[in-house]
Amino acid sequence: MFNSKITSIILAGAVALGSAGVAQAGPAKKSPVPGKPGNQTIVQIAMDVNKTGEFDYLLAAATCPYFDGAIVNLLSGSAKYTLFAPTDAAFEALIPALIDLDLLPEGTPVEPASLCLLDSAVLGDVLSYHVTDGRRFSNSVFNRKSTKMLEMLNGQYVVTNPNFTLNDNAGQTIGVVAPLVNINASNGVIHVIDKVLLP
Repeated sequence: MFNSKITSIILAGAVALGSAGVAQAGPAKKSPVPGKPGNQTIVQIAMDVNKTGEFDYLLAAATCPYFDGAIVNLLSGSAKYTLFAPTDAAFEALIPALIDLDLLPEGTPVEPASLCLLDSAVLGDVLSYHVTDGRRFSNSVFNRKSTKMLEMLNGQYVVTNPNFTLNDNAGQTIGVVAPLVNINASNGVIHVIDKVLLP
């Protein structure tokens, strides 16, 4: 079982999504620090970007009632996180493996809120596996010449590769969408990914 405070911190990072103060990295050989932090917190950005419909599942998961608002409260602060945010398409591809569809009335579409049918510890582990401490831009996450181990908030690791992909504990290869674009919040950096990381 997760310590409730640790779970809150872990899940807080996972809601961070969207784009504000987007800055593009220059040529990798210069190892630039891409731009100043945005003016909006992670929570503010998440709410704005949700209007695009691109991150409905991640937001729904992070705001499940059993988390009692802890995520939103924490991400309104100054703690710094880097997160890898799966798109809606990434969640939709995984839904049949995550949710027992027999729990839904026949013919019910699998809406983003359906993720709240998962046990809070299970969902917490998945979400925490998308977040790491600190503000990490592309040039810090990815090494141009070799793989790199990146510790996530659940204590497990992802492997980052020179070609801007990740490998998770389930053996998946995950692509980073627009890898040289770092999405800046006042309290974090977001990298959008095309699959859900599995611990």
